[in-house]
Amino acid sequence: MAAARAKDSSDGVLKLDPKLLSVAAATALFLISIFLWTLPFQHNRLPFGEGDSAWHFAIGDHISSIDKATWSLPYYIALWYGGFNVQGTFEPEYPPPNHANYALMQILGGERFIPVLIYRAMASFIGTIAVFFIVSRLFGILPGFLAGLGLSFSIREQLMYLFGQQPTVVSLAITPVAIYAWHKYLTSYYEDGNGGRRIYLFMAAALLAAQYLLHLQGFLGSAVIIAVLTAALAIRFRKLPAAKNNFKMLALAAVAFAVVAAPFLRIYIGTGGGELKLALNLEKLGGWGITPAQVMGNFPEGSVKFSAEYPGILPVFLFAGIALLLLRTFLVKNNTKEIFMLSWLIGIYIILHFDAITASGPARLTRMLILENHLFYSLIALSVVWLPATIGKILKLNKAIPTAAKYFLAAVLVFTLISTAGAQTQDRLKAAYGDLSRITPLQAEFAQEVLGKLPEKAFVYDPVLPGQPGLQYRGFRYPKIRWMLAISQRYVGRNTPINNTLIPDINETYYLFDYSDLAVFASSSDPGTQQFGLYLANELQKVELNLFNNTQPVYNKDNIRLYKYHQGIKEVPTPT
Repeated sequence: MAAARAKDSSDGVLKLDPKLLSVAAATALFLISIFLWTLPFQHNRLPFGEGDSAWHFAIGDHISSIDKATWSLPYYIALWYGGFNVQGTFEPEYPPPNHANYALMQILGGERFIPVLIYRAMASFIGTIAVFFIVSRLFGILPGFLAGLGLSFSIREQLMYLFGQQPTVVSLAITPVAIYAWHKYLTSYYEDGNGGRRIYLFMAAALLAAQYLLHLQGFLGSAVIIAVLTAALAIRFRKLPAAKNNFKMLALAAVAFAVVAAPFLRIYIGTGGGELKLALNLEKLGGWGITPAQVMGNFPEGSVKFSAEYPGILPVFLFAGIALLLLRTFLVKNNTKEIFMLSWLIGIYIILHFDAITASGPARLTRMLILENHLFYSLIALSVVWLPATIGKILKLNKAIPTAAKYFLAAVLVFTLISTAGAQTQDRLKAAYGDLSRITPLQAEFAQEVLGKLPEKAFVYDPVLPGQPGLQYRGFRYPKIRWMLAISQRYVGRNTPINNTLIPDINETYYLFDYSDLAVFASSSDPGTQQFGLYLANELQKVELNLFNNTQPVYNKDNIRLYKYHQGIKEVPTPT
């Protein structure tokens, strides 16, 4: 029993069992993360997120409702991004296994929304546990815990989670584990001289396949870092991993990966995922990251701003970690761990500079910044361990002094994380979609009970307001209509229905006029908000009267009206 709790060393110092410590640290990180990342739905059980969130939910919800994965999108989802996939309008944009996770959560949880929301939260902070596992295995539990704690508060990962871009987040979170498995295989190949431990090779192949099935960005990130790591270790050991028995195993792993990946290749090619156009812009090679100006209108400033992701004195820890990594790479005799970290750093540099050699847009690279988080928080945590140890060796200090310094720096880092990023995290997640930016109970009930009972191929049009192009959608309205689509399993959107070739029956077209949010705005005590609500309500009413004056709505309750198409409608008013 005592061995399970602690071990007495020969010098009489009480040492906790490392396995027990590791479990305790991982449990603490999980509990911190699950509390924080479930804040958006602890008091509101309705789904949340931008269009991407509703999109991924809708496909998983469809798989659950028909009880099988499908290669064909239903009408209400296909029409959303109709024509985006060059293979065909009803072709999926992601491999079906991607969204089967959502369906499985609904089946296992026995409920439509909460199990999926829990999955979304846990899948989004899985990078916290992944990085803890890698860093603790390589360098110890303390830096592993510190790195994981930093990632629990990562604004970039939280924003991707809140937006609903789970496939990308999860795929990128697998990267640390995938490259670690490859690292273990290569180091065992070089150090054991016995062809390498094959279990790590096939683990790497399986993890890469999982990334491929989730989102191509994570797979691409791992592939780049693995290529750099392979080259670095080949230089380190002055030998290519190309022995005959090794080649056979690599070929077998490649075949296993291809068997999984090949059926879904047409999906990525169809959506442009397999296309990389050369577009040299070598001036970008000297910089790092993405500026807020590059993503203005697409992502909040905090998703790319360095000081938002690494507040307070975190950059000091980071730059110390990078400097010590370079120093240790050249001074430590058995430096395979340092080479792993350095290859990770070089790989991320290459990834974040794709736009210097290809036509990659900043939106894609913004998501790839999550890979930077994984490494940078690891280096921040490692500086706490490396700095006292390095100074202690140089000055030949008593071992107790570097040890005390290590724990002091760890305490400083924990305090910094909790007082800056931690406090911001709680506020950010607790307030997320807590107002009218989230679908309301009234709208959710309307979607399920009214829209959900329309014909399966009904087309529900939510008008764009004349005079204010896209105003409804760039603000609070767009996510709402997408969640109405997902909940009702009927198409609800802003595409102009007239002359739309994808509408099978124009007589099953409906027009939605939702004043429920505008009534809240108009009754606000804030004059600006009140004026905004009154203006929008007035403009929407103009459209309604123009199209359906003296027409009886098919639904009229709680400031929501639904009309059915009639032959007198020649065209839909467009913004002026």
